[in-house]
Amino acid sequence: MGTDRNTARKQRLVRVGKLLRAFIERDTAGTALLAKLLCVDVRTVQRDLKALREAGIPIHEEKKGVYSLKKDLVRYGDLSVFDESELALIVAIKDLVSQLGAPFERAAEDILGRVCEYGSCRPVYVKVESGTGLSTATMNRLVDAIQLGRRVSFHYAGAKPHDVEAHPYRVAYFNGFWYLVAKDARDGKIKKYALNRVSGLKKLRSPAGRMPRDLDEALSSSVNVWFEKDRTIEVVVEVDSSWAHYFRRRSILPVQEIVEEAPDGSLVIRFLACTKEEVVMCLKPWLPHLRVIRPAEIASLIAGELRSWLAWQEEAMARGMP
Repeated sequence: MGTDRNTARKQRLVRVGKLLRAFIERDTAGTALLAKLLCVDVRTVQRDLKALREAGIPIHEEKKGVYSLKKDLVRYGDLSVFDESELALIVAIKDLVSQLGAPFERAAEDILGRVCEYGSCRPVYVKVESGTGLSTATMNRLVDAIQLGRRVSFHYAGAKPHDVEAHPYRVAYFNGFWYLVAKDARDGKIKKYALNRVSGLKKLRSPAGRMPRDLDEALSSSVNVWFEKDRTIEVVVEVDSSWAHYFRRRSILPVQEIVEEAPDGSLVIRFLACTKEEVVMCLKPWLPHLRVIRPAEIASLIAGELRSWLAWQEEAMARGMP
């Protein structure tokens, strides 16, 4: 039964890719012509057209049975550079993120826009970071539970493995890892659960509580999974001139603000963090091209970790380890 459903999904994806290609190559197309091109009946074409519209593809009915793709409304550029399989994948991505909320839709539009931009120049190679393995069944159950407003239960293999009952709010992707953002039913705290550590997930009959209004805003302003609703730690850093261009190009730190540009090209940057752990995780990859101006506590914390690492490294070198 499951195999039949998977086969049907694949067939539908193939069809929507061909359908989208037909609209890219024509100003308008009727359902009879599309049915002939796809070797299906008109009713199937109508269902596939509905699926395209629900995924956010601007398909419009010009007159009864005749449709067109409003190419000027496609926000991420020229679709003609893609083949049918790639078009089908774009529709599948848009359909998935439409179920996950506004921040994910905005992120998908941005990513698809960049993909289209690169796709129009075939000599450019783009390496997309691969994520951890993700169970499709787990993702589908989570999306279903979030949409229906139901609680979930699962076993979590964290530092201390335990069973969890939670109110699921969002599925989030950060730095190659998928997370469930949910409220723990036991202590009422919003937590992040790495999905590769989740097993035995079940959708419960009991209703989930309402999602905090500011959760989507917290997600959209975060650059990693170390986020909370309130960002109370203000950090000011200096980035040397040789690496400052990375920080001018885009926001690398959470709620990043450039407050000063020195004549030598270095930058003073202010950002807001939720926890000390988030600060350390954000800054470590940029050492030694960055230093902490304040707070002193953070500067001491990072310096202490670096001294410990240096002693450990020198010990290895003294033993002649490679």
